[in-house]
Amino acid sequence: MTNGILAVWSGIDVEAEDDYNAWYEREHMFERIQVPGIRRARHYQTVSGTPKFFTYFELDEPEVVSSRVYLAQSNNSSPWTQRILPHFREVNRTASRVLRRIGSGFGAAAMTVRFILVNGEDIPLTALLAQEFLPGIIERPGIITAQLWQVDYVASSQPGKDRELRPNEDAISDLTLFVEGTGIASLQALADDQRLAKILANAKTMSPPLVAIHQLLNGVEAQEAPPI
Repeated sequence: MTNGILAVWSGIDVEAEDDYNAWYEREHMFERIQVPGIRRARHYQTVSGTPKFFTYFELDEPEVVSSRVYLAQSNNSSPWTQRILPHFREVNRTASRVLRRIGSGFGAAAMTVRFILVNGEDIPLTALLAQEFLPGIIERPGIITAQLWQVDYVASSQPGKDRELRPNEDAISDLTLFVEGTGIASLQALADDQRLAKILANAKTMSPPLVAIHQLLNGVEAQEAPPI
């Protein structure tokens, strides 16, 4: 069971964008998937909201990003990684524990809602999302899976040399709603839903929750069939 998530939202300097996409397509996710406990990676381009890109890694546990093998990679970045990371902008890098997961499979697009909560928590909001909102939305047309992620502060703050290559300190989200759908339209309909709007308006947050919709670009599985 994958109980952990590493999620990264980021922009990229325009002049480095082609190189950045090639890095995700040819190297970065394939390196990370070699770390024991990383099971799957998905890379998206944002079509509504910011920043421009979103990537997540499914982990056995959030502590995987504090493991010896993961830190060995993080502290010995490839030349390509060293070239790309200084071009990152608006980075939010959050390691989380999966509080609730509903549905199975994966979709062609995803929606994320990021919360920065007052005092780091909002127990009524968390319960509402996990126990009522997620079970309700999974029945909507075009919705495949829904998850709720709660930050692991220790795992999110684990130091590594690759963090030093990014020009600014990474942001962290306390709570993230993640929904996969068959396409942009089904997720946009969910984003426009008045019930979600009411939940967002009543959340006890330091700043307005950030809603974004992302189109899948590419992904990798730990147990993919080999080339023949």
